[in-house]
Amino acid sequence: MSGLEQHLADENAAWILGIAAQRLVLVPFAAVTLDQISSDAGLAAGRVELSFPTMRSIGSGILDHERESMRIVRENAFAASSTPLARLVHVFRSVGENLANDIVVRAGVRIAGESRHFFPERRLDPFRTWASFVTTQLTEARNRGDLRAGVNISETVEAVLAAGMRVKDLISFHDAWHEAPERFETVVTELLSPLTQAQQKLRGFSGRKE
Repeated sequence: MSGLEQHLADENAAWILGIAAQRLVLVPFAAVTLDQISSDAGLAAGRVELSFPTMRSIGSGILDHERESMRIVRENAFAASSTPLARLVHVFRSVGENLANDIVVRAGVRIAGESRHFFPERRLDPFRTWASFVTTQLTEARNRGDLRAGVNISETVEAVLAAGMRVKDLISFHDAWHEAPERFETVVTELLSPLTQAQQKLRGFSGRKE
């Protein structure tokens, strides 16, 4: 396959994932078929299978896209913010932006939460992944002296993640994804600000180098 052919194949696969995501954000993964995706895409039977032979391959493609988007969010947070608390704010807002603007990310989050048993080889555990990241940032913040004495890291991690998941569920229930960036930034700043030295203002840290 030539470079151009590979590029066109990749573009076609990305387009199909976008079509599939429109259904998968609304319908459980187990209830969706390749025939439905073909119909949604306006393709003849069997055309989707040229790029994705099974629903598991579509699900895997969506999960790969979601995972890569989150990796980029974390990398950008380190590039944009030099302190751990600012990174947390940056990451929460950026996750909200991904959820607001990328339907494939939203589908990936739903699959990871509801249908991970279809992908046992991936050992999907979004809570563990984000708990590790938040724990690392809060521990660094404590070591820098950015947190008040006595702050319990593990309890704070649980509170931050629980609040983030609650915001996601509320936004999903009301289909208010456009609110996600602001809502995610607000929840993390409101939780962390009282725990910082002198209750420093965190809001607005997400886009600036300290």
